[in-house]
Amino acid sequence: MPLQPDVTRLCFIGDSQLGCLQSALKEGLTNVPNGMDVEFWGATGPAFRDIYLSDGAMCATGTAKDMATTINAKGRDRIAPGDFDTLVFYGARLRMTDFFGPLLDWAHTHGDLPSRRVLQTSAEEFVVETRAFRMAQAFAREGDRVLFVPGPLTTEGVVDLRKKQRVLHHYPGAIHGTVQWRDRLWSALEDVSASAGIELIRQPEDTITKGMLTKNEYACANAQETEDTGHKSPAFAARWMQEVWPHLEQKVKAA
Repeated sequence: MPLQPDVTRLCFIGDSQLGCLQSALKEGLTNVPNGMDVEFWGATGPAFRDIYLSDGAMCATGTAKDMATTINAKGRDRIAPGDFDTLVFYGARLRMTDFFGPLLDWAHTHGDLPSRRVLQTSAEEFVVETRAFRMAQAFAREGDRVLFVPGPLTTEGVVDLRKKQRVLHHYPGAIHGTVQWRDRLWSALEDVSASAGIELIRQPEDTITKGMLTKNEYACANAQETEDTGHKSPAFAARWMQEVWPHLEQKVKAA
């Protein structure tokens, strides 16, 4: 049965971070607002690398194809501009820890963040290195509405983050990051995203602690047993969606 004209077609595109959002919806911790028809699409882990732009469309190949057609209720293996009214890239390998870590560590050492111009350049270089962001930008250029919910910050209290090869081993000063510094970093990312036609939705401040870490209360199930500092709980997804849904509802009303 065809959708009613007033229904907005919405697709969440992402990696394994989509799992906690789908669980949050299933558990009723967050709900899709009226007037939206939602689909999911993407691939987990390294398989996300097998999603490419081809003739203007995002196409899932190899293992990613099997995952995408399973995640998506309609079995889509590709998404072209115009297939949806709004795309929300969720996680999608845009890892905020990789941006916040070195800059907050630098700020602690030098007493403040670099200049606005340097932050702008750093933000531009960071986002363009992520293939999903480049794909999001391509769809925005074609006129699609595009939002980006980036990968969340590393979870505290799961493992010793000061151990070799972990984030606070590389960037020990980042733990001293302030609310003001985080705000400036988010603002730089938001500005760069906006110039690309993308609305980036920052991680809620009340989920962050110790400079640049996600509070332990939002750790995923069995996080300590699996040493999983990346994935989060359904409650975390529900909290972030409190920020996302209003933006999407505004777009529905404006359509």
